[in-house]
Amino acid sequence: MRRMLGALLAVGVIAGVAAPAHAEPALDWQPCAENAEVECSTVRAPLDWANPRGEQIDIAVARRPATDPARRIGTLVHMPGGPGGTGVSSLVAGNPFAADLAARFDVVSYDPRGFGGSHQLRCDPALIAERPDVRPDGPEHFQRLLDHNRRASGDCRARSGAIVDHMDTASVARDIDAFRAALGEQQLSLYGISYGTLTGQMYAEQFPERVRSLVLDSVFDHSQDTAGFLVTQAEAAEDSFGEFAKWCERDAACALHGEDVGAVFDELYARADAGELPQPGGSEPMTPQDLTRSTISAFYGPDWHALAAELDALRNSEPIATARQQEPIPNPAAAFCGDHRIEARSAEDYARLWKRQEQAAPHLRGGVGGALAPHCLDWRAPVQNPQHVPEIRTAAPILILNALHDPATGYNWATTVDSHVERATLLTYDGWGHGVYDRNECTLDAAHAYLIDGVMPPEGAHCPAVQPEPVQTAVRPVAPW
Repeated sequence: MRRMLGALLAVGVIAGVAAPAHAEPALDWQPCAENAEVECSTVRAPLDWANPRGEQIDIAVARRPATDPARRIGTLVHMPGGPGGTGVSSLVAGNPFAADLAARFDVVSYDPRGFGGSHQLRCDPALIAERPDVRPDGPEHFQRLLDHNRRASGDCRARSGAIVDHMDTASVARDIDAFRAALGEQQLSLYGISYGTLTGQMYAEQFPERVRSLVLDSVFDHSQDTAGFLVTQAEAAEDSFGEFAKWCERDAACALHGEDVGAVFDELYARADAGELPQPGGSEPMTPQDLTRSTISAFYGPDWHALAAELDALRNSEPIATARQQEPIPNPAAAFCGDHRIEARSAEDYARLWKRQEQAAPHLRGGVGGALAPHCLDWRAPVQNPQHVPEIRTAAPILILNALHDPATGYNWATTVDSHVERATLLTYDGWGHGVYDRNECTLDAAHAYLIDGVMPPEGAHCPAVQPEPVQTAVRPVAPW
């Protein structure tokens, strides 16, 4: 594998000023309560970056110092996914990077504003749980959706204050630059995963000269309007469903081997729509959205073996040993709606949008974003960072990593973002799932060569797929990205 990668990589030294000598940080680092090997602190930042002298909030940050200080390059910022994924607890639990990077960089992460330890948004969970079904069902249902979104945003504001207006990724990027300054670093190396790649793009757009290197792993496309967003999300999810069905057709290990997997899923969807599909381990029936969401979450790994067994058990009303779920993120819509202007002028317009995504995903009927975006309709907070093509003009080249078959940030997004950024190179992982960095030796070596030495893969580079194996203790995501 390393021999293959040696042929794959082409030398291209990262441009920009050299990383400064390690300075005493202005942050008050203390051992984290949960793990004394990791340092925790907070940095003060304006609630509203347009009013830097106004109300201030604390942004929680954590750091794992480089394990080989004599060879330290600088700071590598891990930008978590989500929206609403938190970085501090993840960094406390373990280093997200392999030993080669842990030796050379101080790894820093943070909780995005409004989540975790960064001025956490508070909303009524019972009200959030009352969300109407996002599938269109006439003008009265559309009005109920709008009314609920207004009430939910008003409740969050009443409980949390103006943070609900300032949870967009452009503001999070400015928070990152605030702790860059507090660290005494002239430039940062940055790695974003999933929704964290949108934060990375916003950082590069606003602070191009402060980017030493930037990896966008499973990249978010912020250029799509409402229809484009829903359709491209649906296409990505349905592509992963198609790959799962192909695997079932060729591999006898699939519990649905020899069957029409699409027809099996459609039957389950119809039963869920009729309220006749029991919820595994629960008293309430499984909704169509529950079925779609749990299916797509299995594609993140991917965990095809368990998914096939689960679908087979569902149709036979048998008990299911479901994968352990991540803790749900409290109201990720509050952050997503700060980054997206989602528009539907009427119930009829909304139904047309839904039909387009159903046509793009005839089995799943939508993608992960299709369940979240409708909650931005009439959300009463400003869209601080609406969709646009980011103007990224960094001197440093940018490395994009994406799986060919990603259910959440589809390859359709990766090629678009690659075309928008002049100094970007897309490395394609020819496999499945969400997240590429540590898929195999090829992807690890490519990321490490870039982050450590500035070696970029050539245009059109690929890393081979790793065939999915049964997952012993799967953790299924519940956040969109």
